[in-house]
Parts: sequence; C-alpha cells; structure tokens
Amino acid sequence: MGLIDLKALLEKYKAGTCTPEELRALEEWYEAWRHPDAGHVQWKPDEELAQELLQDFREMRRSKEAMFRTGAGNTWWKAAAVALPIIGIGALLWISRPSVKEPAPGPVLAVVPANPDSKRFILLPDSSTVVLREGSTLIYPNVFKGGAREVTLTGEGYFDIKEQPGKPFRIRSGKLITTVLGTAFNIKAYPGQPSVTVTVTRGKVKIEEGGSNKLLGILEPDQQIVYENETAATKPVKAVETMAWVKKGMNFNSVPFEEIARKIGEQYQVKIGFSNDALRQCRIHATFEGTETLDKILYILCTVGNSTYTVRNNEVTIHGEGCMKE
Repeated sequence: MGLIDLKALLEKYKAGTCTPEELRALEEWYEAWRHPDAGHVQWKPDEELAQELLQDFREMRRSKEAMFRTGAGNTWWKAAAVALPIIGIGALLWISRPSVKEPAPGPVLAVVPANPDSKRFILLPDSSTVVLREGSTLIYPNVFKGGAREVTLTGEGYFDIKEQPGKPFRIRSGKLITTVLGTAFNIKAYPGQPSVTVTVTRGKVKIEEGGSNKLLGILEPDQQIVYENETAATKPVKAVETMAWVKKGMNFNSVPFEEIARKIGEQYQVKIGFSNDALRQCRIHATFEGTETLDKILYILCTVGNSTYTVRNNEVTIHGEGCMKE
C-alpha cells in the first residue's frame, strides 16, 4: 500500500469507519514496520520521532494489558492502544514523505476489501506477481534484500514467483512457512479459520511449520496440503479448480469499455479514463486469466478496441475514435 492509500486508511481509522479487516491490516503493517527484521526506514531527521512513537505504542499496550488483564472478552483495548502510534506514524509518513521520485521505504501493505469478488493484482519488487482475494492482506518489502525474499499473507493469494538462484521466496501464512524457488501456487490462510491450505499449479514448494521449522511436505503440481490442529495432510487435486477465483470476473463478453476499465482499475489500483467519450460504450470481447500484468491487459483491450493508451502518474488514458465494428 502506498503512502496515499495509507493516509486514506488512517483517516477511516480515525473516523471509526475501518472494517475489521482494515483494522487488522493496519495492526499487521505496524507490527511489520517496527519488527527488528524489517528493512531500515530512512526517515533521517524524523527517525528519532518515529522511534519515540514506537516506544509510545509499547508502553500504551503494556498499560492497557495491565488495566484489562482480569477482564473477559475485553478486546477493544487493542484497537485503542494502537490508535495513537499509528495515527502519529501515519502523519509522520505523510508530512515527511520522500520525494515522489524515491520509492516508499519500509514494508508495503496491500489490502483487498472484503467485498464479494474483489481482487488486487500486485507486482512485487522481483517481478513476481500476486493476486489477492477479497478480505486479504499482503505485507512485503519495498526492496528484497539479503539471501531470501519474504512476505506475509493473511487471507488468500495466488503467487507466481520468479526464480532467483540462491534467493528462495518465503511466504508466512498463519503457522506455516512456504518456501519456493520459482513456481505458481495458491495459499488460503484466513484468520478465524482452523486450517491453512497450499495448492501448487506449477513447480515445487516446501511447507514447514513456522515455530518448529518442522518439514510438513514437498508439494508438486496438482497437490495440496491442508494444515489443521498441528497436523498436515497431502492429497491430489485439480489445481485449476482450486484457483478458479483468480479468473472469475475476467471474462468480458460484449461488455462496455467503461465497465471493463472500472473493473481493471480496481484490481490493478490505477485510474483509467478516456480521452474520447465515444469509447466508453464500445463493447469489448476479451478473456483473461487474472494473472496478466496491467500492460498486457491494456495492450489486448486496446487492440480489440481499436485504441491506444498512455500512462502518467499512475493514471491510464485510453485514446481512439471508436471500437472496431463487430
């Protein structure tokens, strides 16, 4: 999640309109940002203030824990305890943000609303791709450093990982760690659900228990592992059926260009507009897997729609006189 997205989410938090999923995402982002293993945040003059805010969070959480230690079911204090430092850090990030030419430092948070059929496409720093399902979050570094690439998933996501010799890719999801070198697979690990499921479509992955590093299994294509109650079971599956949600909503059969632009804009987090209103109602026939890059999708749509596109400041403009006659 970029700084502008973070600011918008923080505004919702301050207004008390955050959904439980958004609140959880903010808390997870905060935890990852302050974690000693997280990448160094180069705020320079403001770094000391950031550290003070982190300390405020720890002290406030301890005081709230002491205050409500004897109460049953008092979980609201967790949200209250995180409010001041998150709002403070949000303001710090917004006011002291780097030049737009510089990448945003530290961990990045991607959030998908819990709306039915909502999805988000993410291009990771190593050119790997992720499609997140509704109600899911992904925390990943702005730049992968060191010998391993690591992200944290809450919810469900389809990963297509670029191979980098000597740099394994690890996904933390619930109590599991999934390690790959170059493959495509699906992970389902929603909070509140007793199981974590990993399904492989291509390549090979290693599944370990997070706390003990116990090896639970090695998965190959069309295999699935279900981890529940500290027990793992592997079985054969049709992976294409398990990942049907990725492709859902990406079959456009005579759909107005404007409606397709809205759908693609939401999934790829860009604003898509038209230089000529005559293009908006042109009907498009196109089918996608849901894992294509934005450039590939725009190229296909514009080829079908007899148009071109330009990208500037994360905004796409489609140009043309009209679609080809059917």
